[in-house]
Amino acid sequence: MSNPMYRSTAPVFTHQLKNLSNLLKVAAGDAKARGIAPEVILNARLAPDMLPLVRQVQIATDHAKGCCARLAGLESPVFADSEASFAELQARIKKTLAFIRGIKPALYDGSDSRDITLKLPFGELRFSGEDYLNGWVLPNFYFHYTTAYAILRHNGAGVGKREFLGSVPGMGVNAAAARALGLKAPANKVATKKATAKKPAAKKATAKKSSAKNATAKQAAAKKATPKKTVAAKKPAAKKPAKAA
Repeated sequence: MSNPMYRSTAPVFTHQLKNLSNLLKVAAGDAKARGIAPEVILNARLAPDMLPLVRQVQIATDHAKGCCARLAGLESPVFADSEASFAELQARIKKTLAFIRGIKPALYDGSDSRDITLKLPFGELRFSGEDYLNGWVLPNFYFHYTTAYAILRHNGAGVGKREFLGSVPGMGVNAAAARALGLKAPANKVATKKATAKKPAAKKATAKKSSAKNATAKQAAAKKATPKKTVAAKKPAAKKPAKAA
């Protein structure tokens, strides 16, 4: 897909929201294993004046669906913001992903220059589509996504950078990197085997060339070793004795 506005939105939000979903799944399992009530984690916050986990997830999804809708010239779906459990937050993420996937990539065409107006409680913000995405949405989305991760990490959930990043789209890895990142074996493993299988044929061809060179060298050596036929020098004819006078 050649549209840079599409590539910078739908695939990015899809990937990161899946990661967020996985973080919440790990946190829910961890809370259950440690006997912690889910609402304790859902209402946890990094500082007294910061929003709790549940709101961080809600706002992250709002930025994702709102951005894609505005750039595509569509109305963004409105959610009730009533989630009070891990399961309900997972459902919200699924609804957001379904909405983003349902937008045709062609609708993002020309959205970099589209006029975007945000009506917020404190006033209106106006942007071009490109400035809206790069200057407002992406920083805000990653702020809330990162804060959600930090709340979970701070409260002892077994998550780290590996879960935060997930399996990065388009990233090539070798076997060692795959093991370090907990990923599947690299997809180019088969191609590597095929390439290796072709090497013996190349060796045979080299061997043939080498044999030909050796044969030529032997022939040249044989020619040098063969003695040249020498032409016997003719003896001068014997002088006849002079007759007596």
